[in-house]
Amino acid sequence: MQFVRASTSFDLSGNAWQWWEHAAGVYQRGGDPRARSVLVFKQTPHMRAGHVAVVARVLDEHTILLDHANWGYGHGEKGRVDRGIAAIDCSERGDWSAVCVFNKKYGVYGAPYPTYGFIYPRDFVADVP
Repeated sequence: MQFVRASTSFDLSGNAWQWWEHAAGVYQRGGDPRARSVLVFKQTPHMRAGHVAVVARVLDEHTILLDHANWGYGHGEKGRVDRGIAAIDCSERGDWSAVCVFNKKYGVYGAPYPTYGFIYPRDFVADVP
C-alpha cells in the first residue's frame, strides 16, 4: 500500500482490501482496467490484508501490466517493487473479478486471485459514446 500511495495521487488508507470501500464517493470505481488505475485484490487466506497494484499499461482486453510491491514469489521475496508484471483476467465471466499474475520465478501465471475492481484517479474521464 505504501508503494501505491507513494507512486500515485491516491489518498486512501486502511488495509489494501479496504481501499475499495474507502474509495466510494471519493474516486470513481469500475471493472475496466485503465492506465494509472489501482487494482484492488480481495482478502484471501494467503493475503489477509488484500493487495493493491497500479495498472502501468493495458495491453489488450484481457492483459494488463502491473507495478506493485510486496508480491511474494516464494519465501524471502517480500519488500521488493516489481514493475511491468503481466496479469490476465482469468475470471469465469471475463469481468476482471479474478486475475492471474505472472510469476517471474517460475515463468508461469499463478492461481486466480479475487478482486473488487479498479479505482480510477481523480482526473479520470469516462469514455463517452
